[in-house]
Amino acid sequence: MNFSILTLLLWFFGAIFVVFACLFLCFMLYLHNIHQRNAHLPGPPRSSFIFGNLPEYWEWQKATDGGTMLEFVLEKRFEYGPVILLTWFHKAVVYLGDPSYIREVFVNNQNHLHKPPFFYNKFGFIFGERAAGYGLITNTDRLSWHRKRHIMNPAFHRKCLKDFITNFNDVSNRFLIRLGKIADDGEIVSMADEFSKVTLETISQVSFNFDTNAIEDHESPFPSAVRHYLQGVQTNLDIPISPVLLGIFQFKLFQSASQRVQIEAVRFLRKFASDCISVRMKDIAEGRDVPNDLLNLLINNGSFTMEEIIDEFITIFIAGQETTANSLAFILFEILSNCDVEAKLLNEIKEVLGDRKEVLFEDLAILKYTGQVIEETLRKHPISSTPVGTLEKEITVGGYRIPKGNYVMSFSMLVAKNPEIWKNPEVFDPERFADPASIPGLGMIHFPFSIGPRNCIGQTFAKFEIKVLIVKLFQTFQFELLPNQTDKILNRLSFAPRDGVMCKVRRLADQ
Repeated sequence: MNFSILTLLLWFFGAIFVVFACLFLCFMLYLHNIHQRNAHLPGPPRSSFIFGNLPEYWEWQKATDGGTMLEFVLEKRFEYGPVILLTWFHKAVVYLGDPSYIREVFVNNQNHLHKPPFFYNKFGFIFGERAAGYGLITNTDRLSWHRKRHIMNPAFHRKCLKDFITNFNDVSNRFLIRLGKIADDGEIVSMADEFSKVTLETISQVSFNFDTNAIEDHESPFPSAVRHYLQGVQTNLDIPISPVLLGIFQFKLFQSASQRVQIEAVRFLRKFASDCISVRMKDIAEGRDVPNDLLNLLINNGSFTMEEIIDEFITIFIAGQETTANSLAFILFEILSNCDVEAKLLNEIKEVLGDRKEVLFEDLAILKYTGQVIEETLRKHPISSTPVGTLEKEITVGGYRIPKGNYVMSFSMLVAKNPEIWKNPEVFDPERFADPASIPGLGMIHFPFSIGPRNCIGQTFAKFEIKVLIVKLFQTFQFELLPNQTDKILNRLSFAPRDGVMCKVRRLADQ
């Protein structure tokens, strides 16, 4: 009897070993096939058969004190040329750094690109917990995305945003009160952190008509929930396995303390979104007056399920806050680092607004130099919207065959830092954008909001918000950047200033 049980156990574990050995062998053959199909493409040699270029990146990251993937790719682009292959575990990724190549792939061949679920589901699901789900950014189904984008476009049109200029001013005024207290107390403050609060409040007020109290209330749960969400996204992206397998962390047995906090942050945000939507639905059903905002549009359309509305709520809430906050932080850093730029900016604000404190919609078009400062910051510090897709057929770019199934990516910075395209690219010079119409192929050399039909839906919203806030800040305060502040980046959902843009804030003499 004992002998029979022992025999069965041996057979059982032997069978498991054989199955895993076969799976491992199949995986090795799969990797070998990927390597062979891409052997003709330029790029650094793989430092590991299994992990590809990951070990090299990890070593480089240590040597550069936390350098980001973007900076690593940028370095390799100038070493190996505008078409480079990097292999991340079992994913072959081709990066493009030439405008004509970017156009060929992301414009001319857009119909042959598919958004990869492996990548985007790590934004939509945090360790298996539904977060932004299949919202506008993370939706990988072409037809579904097109339908939703078409429905949501009117909420971000210039004509619609014109009606919200009062909201931009009102939230900015609340932010000025907050900074006034900081100035009076003589505190040193991270403007990157402060901007994250005001942009959170702005997107909440304009798109969903609710108040997070993030500006005034240190105990507001929203800033920390967003921060933990973004940390969860980055952790998901750093783990080179399928987002489906990351679902194992739904079980508390496998969760670390940080993972538990990130999952709870997602649950909090989705619960809050659900509550807001339910209240609005009740108000609509009872015939009450409701704002004509994005939430109203999503509900009244009638084609969205509750889960889909929550997905879009979370998507706009997170992305609209994060990207704009980081842009504002880099803009302030560059203004304070360039005295001539600050002087010109202050002069324009005085000329356009005089002593008037309310920014009008008509002012936005007149504030041309302010717009140039914004565009030059977005060139030098692009913070989001990386074009990425999986090829559904083999194409030839720059004389190189790129196999079907490869990822193809680009970063705005791969072009923005090229001295053959932008003279002295490390120099902050808003005059580059004095006459945008005269810049040849501008859309292919400056795409901070991505390229093609899947560009950022909120880019006009962001620029309106930034202009209003920058004008009101420099009308009221003087900022002094602390020594040793740099523009090094921190990689999250978008690229943030790693040092936080630490400042001293003082009221202007006439305030």
